[in-house]
Amino acid sequence: MMSFPGTDYIQPPWQPFPHSKHAGFHLTTFLNRQQIRENSRDDKKNQIQRGFSELWRHKRILGWCLMIFILPINFGYEAASTGNLLAIPTFLLRFGTLLPNGLREISTYDQQVLNAAFTCGLFAASLTAGFASDIIGRKRTIVLASIICVAGIFIQGFSTSIMMLFGGKFVSTFGFGLGHTLAPVYVAEIAPDSIRGVCLALVNGMIVIGQWLCALVGYGTSHIQNDWAWRALLLTQLAPPGLMLIFGIFLLPESPSWLIIKGRREQAAHSLLRFNGPNFNIENQITMLETAIEKEKAEEKENVSYLDCFKGSNLRRTTIVCILFLAQQVSGVGFITGYLPYYFTIAGVNNPIGIVQISYAVQLLGNIGSWFIVDRVGRRPLVVHGMIVITATLLVIGGVGTIQNDKAAIRATVALMTIWGFLYQFTLGATAYAVGGETPAVRVRQKTYAVNLMFTTLSATLVSQVIPILINPSSANLGAKIAFVFFAPSLIICIYLYFCFPEMKGRSYLELEEMFQKRIPARQFKNYISDAHVDSLHIDEKEVSVVHDNGTV
Repeated sequence: MMSFPGTDYIQPPWQPFPHSKHAGFHLTTFLNRQQIRENSRDDKKNQIQRGFSELWRHKRILGWCLMIFILPINFGYEAASTGNLLAIPTFLLRFGTLLPNGLREISTYDQQVLNAAFTCGLFAASLTAGFASDIIGRKRTIVLASIICVAGIFIQGFSTSIMMLFGGKFVSTFGFGLGHTLAPVYVAEIAPDSIRGVCLALVNGMIVIGQWLCALVGYGTSHIQNDWAWRALLLTQLAPPGLMLIFGIFLLPESPSWLIIKGRREQAAHSLLRFNGPNFNIENQITMLETAIEKEKAEEKENVSYLDCFKGSNLRRTTIVCILFLAQQVSGVGFITGYLPYYFTIAGVNNPIGIVQISYAVQLLGNIGSWFIVDRVGRRPLVVHGMIVITATLLVIGGVGTIQNDKAAIRATVALMTIWGFLYQFTLGATAYAVGGETPAVRVRQKTYAVNLMFTTLSATLVSQVIPILINPSSANLGAKIAFVFFAPSLIICIYLYFCFPEMKGRSYLELEEMFQKRIPARQFKNYISDAHVDSLHIDEKEVSVVHDNGTV
């Protein structure tokens, strides 16, 4: 290694000097260290503030992100399917039991079985995704996931019993669960720092689209007077994995980060070109990825396992991601997004499936609104303040729910639940996926996200098993008072997020690696000045990337 006195520059080992002393070097301008840092920060600030122009500049990446997020549509569709099935008369006639009042109901136990298929499938997918994607790559895992998902949907669509439905739901959930577990990690590995929040928030938009599509199909098929009313709702799910299978085989490039980890530098460069276009600065991105990986290797053993997610600075990162996704479950999202059609039905709302269309449309608007502020306002304000607001709204919903046999109170709860859905999707719902993708370290990112989804699925299992007991007319029949159940744990989460959740807006993975390893307090992340960045120099008409880290290069 050779250096120039008084500068930050050290000749990279892969770029040898010419034989003559400094011959051919066009180092016309050398900035001192402070100037380089200031220029880098100014560029980053301008990138974030450009807003729409920045999104337009990276429209190619946004298109790839939407493609990668096709399978999460099934996540949203399946999450909402049980609530919609319970509101279809022919489904109740086929699988329900007759109550003394003459109405039909799917028993609490059968609802728990159907909910268990979803959560068990997700848990199995979360456990498998890390191993599979690390061994065969992100692209092949998504293709495999699509095939499994298609098989499970066919089983569901032609089920003749609740247990057959369970089997089909488990298989299809395992399939799209692999894609859902992998997609945010995949996108985090290709998204530019300046729009990373928007790219990752798109996944929640696709989930909401899936929920809404399920409600729309349920509304369209509810007038069919035979089993095809519910069979069509289930078989419509074939569209997303079918598309993903085609795109995954013929169009989707492999993840550059995975290729770098496997030592395939040239293939990674080709993949970056496919994702970003011919004018992309490949050398800078590859250098940053390689440096971040080398920093992690210096802290950890060569072979990475799931235990590494809980060692050193990774423990803090894993905790942040897991608590944020736990916040989604304990805030009641499983009830608001999954059980609205059924709740509206048993509450006596006129045209419940039709009213749900409005609720899901409002939720989608909330999610779309988050795309334009997540990289402007930042993660911390949306997460912390958003959690506080939706927790307070739970208290109001529960309070209104104490008013019995009042049509005005029912209309108020419908409105409040719709408002809650908008606030959730505008803040916590979208931002959680941005944080989940960007917080883990590069080498353990897939494993950390898988650990998070396993933890989240366990909490979702508890919630999904309790909801039928709390809401069914033949059980607790709490109605809107169920909001009180979610209020208490949400309040505890609010306290944790206020003191422990950091701001990561616009930070490169190299900067985040430095900040977590230095154990910077959460509320100091926003104003922390990092020493880590990458600059480009032109040497013999070739662009060379230089890594500046802690005052060294």
